[in-house]
Amino acid sequence: MIMHTNDIRGHILPGPDAGGSARLATVVRELKPDLMLDAGGILSGSLISDTFQGEPVVIVMNAIGYDAVAVGSSEFNFGIAALRARSRQANFLLLSANAASPIDEIQPAAIYNTQDVRIAVIGLTSQEITGHPQNVKYVDVADPVRTLEDVLPRIRDRADAIILLANVTRTEEQRIARAFPEIRLIIAAHEEADLPFRIGQTTIVGTGKFGKYVGRLDLTFSEGKLKGITSRLIPLEGFEPDPSIARLLEPYQKTLDQTLQTVLGQAAAKTGTEISLITAADPQMGIPKGPITSRTLFEVLPSEKTLVTMRLSGAQIKRILGRTMLSVSGVRVKLDPAKPEGKRLVSVRLENGTPLRDKDFYTITTNDYLLMGGDGFTEFAGGVDVEDTGILLRDAVAEHIARLGTVSPHLDGRIQFSR
Repeated sequence: MIMHTNDIRGHILPGPDAGGSARLATVVRELKPDLMLDAGGILSGSLISDTFQGEPVVIVMNAIGYDAVAVGSSEFNFGIAALRARSRQANFLLLSANAASPIDEIQPAAIYNTQDVRIAVIGLTSQEITGHPQNVKYVDVADPVRTLEDVLPRIRDRADAIILLANVTRTEEQRIARAFPEIRLIIAAHEEADLPFRIGQTTIVGTGKFGKYVGRLDLTFSEGKLKGITSRLIPLEGFEPDPSIARLLEPYQKTLDQTLQTVLGQAAAKTGTEISLITAADPQMGIPKGPITSRTLFEVLPSEKTLVTMRLSGAQIKRILGRTMLSVSGVRVKLDPAKPEGKRLVSVRLENGTPLRDKDFYTITTNDYLLMGGDGFTEFAGGVDVEDTGILLRDAVAEHIARLGTVSPHLDGRIQFSR
């Protein structure tokens, strides 16, 4: 019997969409699976995990008894050094057959012997890798089908069954299932909890994000051959939390609470440059009415982006604004969303109404993520007089809020859309 999860994304505490690792531990200890697996996406995405660069997630997964976890496309979000540290802390294997990186602890596959059956588990990482360009510049992700063409001949004679922990897209899953019918089971990384489905002889399962469910798989063998797979999803809601997991997390929560309870202002960073062009906060999160604490800003601005100043020509700024919408200040922009990317800019003027001139240079503030080409913005690399201030965007916002005391958001027409 195998149990599995995927896309926990740091949600080890219970919440509206998360069962919490303490409940998961209760289920695992009751059912006692032969293997405990995860299809990746474990570290980045919650306040407690992001603050400690994934350490509490690994500590909890060790306690639950995971055997192997695929390296998800977001696992590199904290950088190579942090992921190497987490891999050394882990009592489980991190698997990726197709992601080459400086982290020697990541293995392509593992073979487990359980109940006289040899089960090979192979990890795969999506080529659509995410993260700050600085964190993934030494990571090379190969095509998963070509990778399996190389890996499977070295494994098939040593295993009675092959399982993929596949942190890949649905399209990649389908390619794999059609190319390798001998792979009878793919544990996938889907955001939504799915009913199992089949492509040929291959069964594909997933539990959905944030650990709301855990999956159970019962594999039937006869004379060393896999004959059947049955699966079901187990909702964690309703199970009693394991108190030992809560005790493991207490020091992290205590430190987090002490750090994040400072009230900065009330909800009802000027940098010295003419223009700001930034991908800033999560637009779905927002800041609720009431006290704005450090915790609020961590939730809205979880990444560690720093402010960068530079000079860009008017022509460069126009190309940037024509690609996709950014958070801006110092300019008033009109866009046509019906036009293709790169041609959406209708007009741009400075706050005083002066049109931007292509050959004139303007001082701007952005962040290091965009400077390194994040989200495909290569234009920032052409800036001159570039200076990384080392100031976190989140800290600059905190200082600005503390200075204002009360923040009253309103639309001022700096971004308009043509109709």
